[in-house]
Amino acid sequence: MALIRCDGVGLIKKGQSILRDISFQVEEGELLGIAGPSGSGKTSLLRILNLLQSPTEGTVWYKNKDATTYDPAQLRREIGYVLQKPYLFEGTVRDNLAYPYLVWNQKPDETEITSYLAKVNLTADMLDKRGSEMSGGEQQRVSLVRSLLAKPSVLLLDEISASLDESNTLTLEKLILEELTARNMTVLFISHNNDQLRRLAQKILYLEQCRISFCGAAEDFFRERGGGQNE
Repeated sequence: MALIRCDGVGLIKKGQSILRDISFQVEEGELLGIAGPSGSGKTSLLRILNLLQSPTEGTVWYKNKDATTYDPAQLRREIGYVLQKPYLFEGTVRDNLAYPYLVWNQKPDETEITSYLAKVNLTADMLDKRGSEMSGGEQQRVSLVRSLLAKPSVLLLDEISASLDESNTLTLEKLILEELTARNMTVLFISHNNDQLRRLAQKILYLEQCRISFCGAAEDFFRERGGGQNE
């Protein structure tokens, strides 16, 4: 059974089509790369999956239920979303990383928190910093850790390595794969980087002119596309 399924999803904003007839499904434990030119609707699709945007047509199914029948807060506990531009709450990194525990009515586990920070090449000294004292790349990594601490079933990632150098990009990819294996987590990630898509994606969904032009195995995508350039 598909964990997530889109049936004929479309989105129109201010009279302009953003997404048209989007139909695909993702199985539990899959790693789906979402690619395509800028403006093809990739971020809008993730926003719809996280109930941050309502489609103007079609249906999104999660665990075989219409996603709109879920309480948004409940759904977002199960479907985490890391934005391309990192967003941290007011307060310190410690405050941000305590939040997932509070959502689940648990006491923050500092050992777990510092362990996750180490996995993204950040030290415990970071806990007392505020967002304004951090680089964009540091904020991005903290945002990812915050989402992972919530133990989501599904993780949506929007260009999360855009502000990172190659070393830290590979570190994040390693952590994502570890989480995928350890918890059978399902991941949908947007990337313009073909090398990253080759390293991570099992399947690729490619959007062009607001429609799906390819959805299938990553090896088939690169064979058909001839290993094109990064977009």
